[in-house]
Amino acid sequence: MSRDMNVEKRMSSQLRVAQHLLAAFVLLIAISTFLGLPRPYPSWPTLGPLPINPELLVPGALGFVALLEPIHQGLNVGSVTIATVGAVTLWLAATSVYTLSASSTGGVFWGGFLTLLSGAVLAGLILVQRVVYRRRQGAA
Repeated sequence: MSRDMNVEKRMSSQLRVAQHLLAAFVLLIAISTFLGLPRPYPSWPTLGPLPINPELLVPGALGFVALLEPIHQGLNVGSVTIATVGAVTLWLAATSVYTLSASSTGGVFWGGFLTLLSGAVLAGLILVQRVVYRRRQGAA
């Protein structure tokens, strides 16, 4: 195996680990949020004027990592679906952070709910894709 193949395999493996860790964190945050469990962090954490809410940033990070899926897996239905849902999740997270940091008016904020819901769907897709991949490898 050439050196480039080893580097590519290692990067693909690291991408897969990052996806699975972020997917697990998104699902844990979603479960704790939707079930009303106590959170181990403040409800509206900020870093200076910027919100650093895990309900926005972790799904956004998962969305960003999911955009790399077609690059490493090639173009197929699964990778394009994951990349599309990842783009939507990243867009929701970015617009939600912008809305929280730039808005001075009150009202109901739905961005966190929508971002976390989209992130949970993305996390489910990533984990289901891995199960299907493992089954195909086992059947072959």
